[in-house]
Amino acid sequence: MRLTPIVLNSQYYINRNRPKNGRRPTRQPFPFNNNLPIFLRDHVSGKNDKTNSVACLQDMSILFACLKKNDFNQAMCHKEIESFQNCHENFMHTQRLRKEQEKQGLLVPGERNLSHRQINLLLKKHPQPK
Repeated sequence: MRLTPIVLNSQYYINRNRPKNGRRPTRQPFPFNNNLPIFLRDHVSGKNDKTNSVACLQDMSILFACLKKNDFNQAMCHKEIESFQNCHENFMHTQRLRKEQEKQGLLVPGERNLSHRQINLLLKKHPQPK
């Protein structure tokens, strides 16, 4: 019997359906190999501590829409410029407060976004059992 791609292809079907990822499924599930002991570390790294959120995006889009409507005449969009500047000032003030709290190691109760230093402080207070 000659082995053609059609004959070879039939072994890849599962319940008459071809797998979506194009790979042949395993015959038995792989057992979990525990190479290292399973426990959490007592510290976290600060690699991804940068904020990716854009400040005042809504106010900025309103400002650009007003400027476009008025042919980029700033005198016509005074209210929008003021609101954008106020929003930016508030954002910068909160950023400064957050950095000061982070440097001092203060923990704000109920804070959802903790820095890596604050998390490390909490992990030192409550170490993981080994």
